Amino acid sequence: MADVRATSYDGLISRGVGGEEWRGFLAECFGVGAEELFVAHGDRVNAELAGVPEDVRFAVFCTYQEMGGHFAQSFDVGIEGRMAERVGRREFAERLAARFDAYVLYGDTEPPGLWSLVLPDATRLLVAMDEEEDRAEIYLATGVIPGLPDVPVDEGLWALR
Repeated sequence: MADVRATSYDGLISRGVGGEEWRGFLAECFGVGAEELFVAHGDRVNAELAGVPEDVRFAVFCTYQEMGGHFAQSFDVGIEGRMAERVGRREFAERLAARFDAYVLYGDTEPPGLWSLVLPDATRLLVAMDEEEDRAEIYLATGVIPGLPDVPVDEGLWALR
């Protein structure tokens, strides 16, 4: 296998996920033990790292924060390259959506201004959204989003590639 650099899987999720839920999901998703995981609310990172030796490296480092609009949380999951070899970005979003029966927004190779949205059944849509600092609302999608029936559907977004 080729060496894959460390990366980050960041995005938004429609359901709030607590720290223990994140730990369980990430341990299972990436096949790592508790000692290789760091999970903390964005406001608690420094407090949670207090007392951890500076030379300690975590294979998976997750922070999360509350959001408004169509999403309950933002997340940022930094991972070592070997983790990216195990679970790619889209597969991560699919597993997260299925595990928490939520929709998950992430970015990968979409045209500028569009995002991928994965539904709990692994359906992938393209969406456009308005963003503010801690609020994000979808205003157009390539398919119907359960729970958001007022978001207009425009399959023409697929042609923007």
